[in-house]
Amino acid sequence: MALVIGHRAAAARAAENTLTGIRAVALCKADYVALDVRLSRDGELVLMHDERVDRTTNGNGLVGDLSLEELKALQVGCGAGQCMDCLRIATLKEALSLAGELGLGLVVEMREEGLEGLVAEALSGKKCIVTSFYHSSLRELSDISDLKTGIIISSLPINPVQLAILAKATAIFPKRVNARLFKEAHQQGIAVYPWTVNSKEEASWLFRLGADGLVTDDPCLIREVADQPLQATGKENCQYYPCHHFPDQDCTHCFCPLYPCKDEELGKYVRTKKGKRFWSCVNCRLVHRKAVAAYLVEHPQATTAELKTLQD
Repeated sequence: MALVIGHRAAAARAAENTLTGIRAVALCKADYVALDVRLSRDGELVLMHDERVDRTTNGNGLVGDLSLEELKALQVGCGAGQCMDCLRIATLKEALSLAGELGLGLVVEMREEGLEGLVAEALSGKKCIVTSFYHSSLRELSDISDLKTGIIISSLPINPVQLAILAKATAIFPKRVNARLFKEAHQQGIAVYPWTVNSKEEASWLFRLGADGLVTDDPCLIREVADQPLQATGKENCQYYPCHHFPDQDCTHCFCPLYPCKDEELGKYVRTKKGKRFWSCVNCRLVHRKAVAAYLVEHPQATTAELKTLQD
């Protein structure tokens, strides 16, 4: 079952990174709540995304320059000029306690380096995944704890799976994806949780690609999609690209896991009117052949050369 993960708690339904937001995630029946942590001046892990408190509170200054007492005196949700029930900045300890009561797992993002020891101690034995853009920090965390970790990437590197392996991570949290990423990650036993997904259409597409879960500002919306069985696609209802309605088509692979294969017998590079260059396989029907589709399900590491021997 694919996971629904509330982003910054439930940013579309409550002030971000707050206890109220965690409760909203639970009301949406999500599986995990994703929170950001930073360190206060006196060494407390607090929930805060930005380096400064200016955007989300009625205060100003760097989180690291303020004590926990000073942070607790601020009102959250006032950064945009409108307070939301005078919410207070929460600590990771408070979030852990509440999430445990509500039966939620935690995705904890380390927003700065050097938090590995504190996070390892705070989360020991908890149902959680620790994430970060600082991949070396995740590697360090894996060396000192048994916590599950996930690298965050906002681009689409040449080999994101290798980045995860180097960081000793068990998951990838990507902003951009393609079918190949899911295929290669799953071959290595690495889960993929795209972010931040806030539409039913995009969620359906990503689940069809093979997402293990989605990070969303609106977990209620995505919960609806996650609870629906994946629709078996065919000639009459396939809404995905590339799907070409060939005779006797098998839609097991509406998204070709080999793309871009760069096999000149199956496609070619073309340019758009604006001059963009991309690989086009619009006339390829290889993975739509029933025998090929069935073989690829059983042999996900198969190459185009291997699959071409099956097409006849």
